[in-house]
Amino acid sequence: MASTVSSYKNQMSLLLEDGVISEQLYRHFINRGLKVISPSNDFGLDYLGELLPEIVIGASSGYVSKMKVPYQATSYVAARTNESGKGVYIYKINHKPGGGVLSLTGGTRKLGDSVFASTHRILMGSKAMMISADNLVVNREQIWNWQFFGNAIRESNPQVYEDLMKLRDKINTNSIFRQFVVARSDRTFRRLKLADHYHKNQIQILDPKNGISVIFLTNESGHDYASKLIPESHLVDYIVTGKNFDMYFAMNQIRRLYDIDVILNDGGRIMSNSVRDLGILGEERVTLEPYPGDRYIPHSKRIDPKSILGTEGSGIDGGEIKNGIRIHSTRIGNEIANVYLYPLNEELCI
Repeated sequence: MASTVSSYKNQMSLLLEDGVISEQLYRHFINRGLKVISPSNDFGLDYLGELLPEIVIGASSGYVSKMKVPYQATSYVAARTNESGKGVYIYKINHKPGGGVLSLTGGTRKLGDSVFASTHRILMGSKAMMISADNLVVNREQIWNWQFFGNAIRESNPQVYEDLMKLRDKINTNSIFRQFVVARSDRTFRRLKLADHYHKNQIQILDPKNGISVIFLTNESGHDYASKLIPESHLVDYIVTGKNFDMYFAMNQIRRLYDIDVILNDGGRIMSNSVRDLGILGEERVTLEPYPGDRYIPHSKRIDPKSILGTEGSGIDGGEIKNGIRIHSTRIGNEIANVYLYPLNEELCI
């Protein structure tokens, strides 16, 4: 842990010396600090520790405790679009079902991403996750928990799966899990026919038998429309941000009303970018996959620019993520599990 924190401080010092970041940004990252978890040393999870010797989160517990909004992370898997040359990574393939996520990993759920993504959901999303209403409807048969990824390795790597279960048990301190759904206005509910899906019991997280607390983040028109069709109950609630939708107000309420200090944003690229631009997205946790072959992803000339997650050299530090700094990297076979930091707007967050 000490060496990881020292490396982080040295990295920030070099970026400052090279004029890549300002003194103010340097102080921000140093004050934020890191949280470093060793699965083996901290929890005795040796099989998980072989794959992920350290799990790094881009803010210390002390820093998070002072925040007025939840510390927020998002996660992706992204594949190279070519075997050689400058690395361009895409996170979706528009013409394929579900965004072609399986194609990014060569048609199968791979060990590295399955484990890395499971840890995001356990460590960052054990109290709460946030999704967009669009994502909810597209994936309405899904329940957003770590087993969505963990089940992919249950038979092939049972000892690692067992360690993930143990990690979940150690992290989950009997807190109520809450699923936040961003539906900005009545137009969102109407466009997606969300109430129709609800009444047909087609949305897993809104099925009462699953016992999941769902809170819609919306404006006054969204609440006026939806609360008549999806009524408030012990499992359904609304955070109303006023006449206009206000993401910062919603995040502030999540922290104040529900005491949620960390949240995983699984709402998709448009939503995570909007939160980043507000200055309240702390980090991205990304599994970079090797080029899976032209049978899985389109030729680079036919790639939709909107599907590009990152490009080598575009980050603040020369990494892959624009406006981000890569602070930690772990190789798992031919996959690379990376953590990228974003600057936080401390006037809003602290």
